[in-house]
Amino acid sequence: MSAPRLTEPGESDTFLDLPERRSKPGGARHGWWGRLLRSLLVILLLAYGGVAIHLYFNQGSKVFRPSKGLTATPTDWGIPFQEIAIPSDKYRLHGWWMPGAPDQPVILFFHGNASVISGLKGHVALFRRMGLGVLLFDYRGYGLSEGEPSEAGLYADAEAAWNVLTGQLGIPAGRVITYGHSLGGGVATWLAIRHAPQALILEGTFLSIPAVGAELYPYLPIRLMSSIWFDNASRIGQIRVPLLIIHSRDDTVIFPRHGRELFAMAPEPKTFLETSGSHNTSVSQGGPEVEAGVRGFVMGLGVE
Repeated sequence: MSAPRLTEPGESDTFLDLPERRSKPGGARHGWWGRLLRSLLVILLLAYGGVAIHLYFNQGSKVFRPSKGLTATPTDWGIPFQEIAIPSDKYRLHGWWMPGAPDQPVILFFHGNASVISGLKGHVALFRRMGLGVLLFDYRGYGLSEGEPSEAGLYADAEAAWNVLTGQLGIPAGRVITYGHSLGGGVATWLAIRHAPQALILEGTFLSIPAVGAELYPYLPIRLMSSIWFDNASRIGQIRVPLLIIHSRDDTVIFPRHGRELFAMAPEPKTFLETSGSHNTSVSQGGPEVEAGVRGFVMGLGVE
């Protein structure tokens, strides 16, 4: 028998009679599971990215939900009123002016993201029972107002409404109460810092848009994605007028913690009024106790 031949450097060892290499019995199954897991991961990442991209490019439609047209006027509510045109940038905004008792405060009302002024009968009835004047108007893109809504646009609209109320209508700033419901709270707070109204009332409003978004989408970096803020949390400490915060313990749209935390951040003088009922009806349909709370705050202000 001849001796085994040594392999020269660089020479292949394929001449050796080695057993054929075979995969382990479970190898195919392991490879299949690995491919499946990788596919699932890719699908999840694509879905996550798709949701994030959709929210980023559509956040305006999530925040602003304007309705066109109106379903009623104050005449239908038995209240005399005057149609008001409010010029804001290049747009014409539509509003209603309802004078109150002489020398009584006047409410400059900022409504929520899906409201129009024809849906505010309950609030107007409350203010009228208190003898208060009311200026209602729709933001750009809402109701009969021209344009498309945006955060900067709503701030400009608030400034325009303030100028009409204190200029054209001749109401002293010291008699104006800025009142913001829900999204309108972000507008009212912004305006109350720029001007010195008699008081500020916030109903069912939030810390900021990203704070609400983080509750709805806790798995997304909402603060990094947000281009719309209405940042009440950073502004509330700058308020230098009497403040009333109203929030329902049952609110499932803007959770009660928002109102409580804003109240804790705000300087004195301040009052907190806890209500019950839904986000949209806790004040407008709140009953005698809610009305007494609002009335007590307003009547305690005095009139300049």
